Formats: sequence, C-alpha cells, structure tokens
Amino acid sequence: LVLAPPDDSLLRDIKVIESSPGIELHLSQYKAVLAKDYAGYKGHCYRVLSYAAHILGTDKHRDVLEAAIVYHDIGLWTDSKLAYLEPSVRRARENLAGEYDYEELQLVEDIISNHHKISPFQGSHAEAVNAVRRADWIDATMGFVRQGMPRQHIQKVMDGIPEAGFHATLAAFLPRLHGWNIPLAVWELAKIFRL
Repeated sequence: LVLAPPDDSLLRDIKVIESSPGIELHLSQYKAVLAKDYAGYKGHCYRVLSYAAHILGTDKHRDVLEAAIVYHDIGLWTDSKLAYLEPSVRRARENLAGEYDYEELQLVEDIISNHHKISPFQGSHAEAVNAVRRADWIDATMGFVRQGMPRQHIQKVMDGIPEAGFHATLAAFLPRLHGWNIPLAVWELAKIFRL
C-alpha cells in the first residue's frame, strides 16, 4: 500500500542509523518506564529516524527530530493512554523547554501531534513533520504502508535494526490498558488519527 506517490529521490541508498547521541540522551531517561519494552521502542525510534533522514535528505533539524522521535509515542508508557498524543506533547514540552527555543519546541509538538495524520501536514517546517509522519507510518505498519519508500530500503532498515517485539507491544496495549473493552479502546484510538 502506498499513501505517497513513488519518489525518485528516495532511490538513493539508505543509511541505517543504529546509534545517535540525541536518541540515546532523550530515551535513556525513560528506560525504567519502558522496562521490557525499551529495546523495542528504541529500535522503533532508530527505524523512524533512518526513514525520516532518508526522506529529508539533509541533517537540517536533526537534533530536534531526534528529540521529537523519542517523545512521539512516549505517552503510551508514561500515561498509559491509547490517546497518547497530548501526554507525549506535554512531556516533551516539560523536558525540552530549556534545551530548545520556541520554534524548535513547536516543531517537536507538530511532529508528535501529526505523526498519525493520514494526509500531509501543511504548516511551518512541513518537510520535517511530514518526513517523520511518513517514516512512522512505514515502521508502524512494518512496511505495508510504504509512503513511497522502496521495498529494498525498508528491508535494509528492518534487517539492520531489530524489531525486538515492538509491534507485538503495540498490539498488546489495548488489552493491557482496557481489557477487551473494544468500544473504549476504539474511542481513545480515534483521537490519535487525523485526516
């Protein structure tokens, strides 16, 4: 499934980013909260960063993107909510306020708030927001939604960065948080998707 047209600029070789000081710095403070899910979420962050950096084709905003990527799903664990976007934004703003200026914090918020948006984000720094949005769709769907990314690039990233149970963890959140109360879970999940 492709929600973005083929993009010839994505045909160049993809770099698999397996380590980064920014990801490590921001993620390390959540090691205890993530507990057994730490390795899986860390892998997700690095796969999203690899895809997003490839889509952008530049290191512009790289440190801000890394922070946003760490915080984009963190509310699932810190606040135990399926409607986790607002808690994730709140945690990012609280923890990053002294590190980034207003415009950079707005970029972090836009990335977190719009990473499940179905259609392209339009606004300030749309290229960065959409790069992370597209990258998250690719990884969250295990490449089913490719967003214009060549299959061989998705496979290279998936081979290079272990999945470590991340997708099973996502699937387990519904019963973990709500038992099998499907209507409540659907109600909460509906809050994180936007057209």
